Amino acid sequence: DRCKVVRLPLDGRRFTPAKGAIANPASFVHLGRLVEKKGPLQTVMAFAQVLQDFPEAQLTLIGEGPLRVTIEQYVREHSLEHAVTLKGALPQDEALRLVQQHAIFCQHSVTGMDGDQEGFALSPAEAALMEMPVVSTLHNGIPEHVEHGTTGLLVREWDIQGMAEAMSELARNPARAKAMGQSGRHNILSLCAPSKRSDALQTLIQSAL
Repeated sequence: DRCKVVRLPLDGRRFTPAKGAIANPASFVHLGRLVEKKGPLQTVMAFAQVLQDFPEAQLTLIGEGPLRVTIEQYVREHSLEHAVTLKGALPQDEALRLVQQHAIFCQHSVTGMDGDQEGFALSPAEAALMEMPVVSTLHNGIPEHVEHGTTGLLVREWDIQGMAEAMSELARNPARAKAMGQSGRHNILSLCAPSKRSDALQTLIQSAL
């Protein structure tokens, strides 16, 4: 009862929806470090299954990290070079512009072997502000801001088949994906309004005086 949640502030004016319709409803993007807890390899594994139903699908990974070599090897071994692009680390503004060119944001977060976990998971929240539906996992703080069935779809950690099915479901139903994206922006604006953070901090300070 002595713990209070003061959420991270996110400015909706900085993260705006993409202009115009996305040409490929089966375009997926991951933005984040290529580290175990963010599950980039699991996302690629799920995407490989999506390709069976959507041969024109594309997956872009933005970020750098120790798993890059492993991901590149998996891409080569499964002949995914035509569909998976690793962009490496990019300046934030450039990365966000590239994210906006895709239809669906994916992040298969998992608990690392060392116990490391996501917290609030910033990138999916930023994607939601850009009116993108999010496919992610029931992992730590993610369900606090990705509402399953309303702003995105959540699967259990390491459920690669479930992840693939969720990705395909949204690619198959672009109208539903668009509606989820719009709900996602509204949700994050409500949860993470900068004014709410300042008000909450002021209340805590006043109560401590």
